[in-house]
Amino acid sequence: MKISIQEKNDKDLHIEIDVTDMTLLHPLVEELLKDKTVDIAEYKLGHPELDSTVLHVRTKTGKPETAIKKAAKAIMEAYSELRTGFEKEL
Repeated sequence: MKISIQEKNDKDLHIEIDVTDMTLLHPLVEELLKDKTVDIAEYKLGHPELDSTVLHVRTKTGKPETAIKKAAKAIMEAYSELRTGFEKEL
């Protein structure tokens, strides 16, 4: 998966991500919106063959990169717990 920063300042981050659907980004945005330091968390899907997906995160305090890392870690932990539960039961 290719990821590149489109625009960045102290509180705003726009990241271009090479995905064509919202499967990975939707849980990330949901987790970001739980963070009280995050003001905006959204993604925009363009045409699948012409445009890249852009994730936009704006923070009230702190760096957007920190919020993204924190949200990604929380998602990984949740899915790890889910996997462990499946492995026990199946």
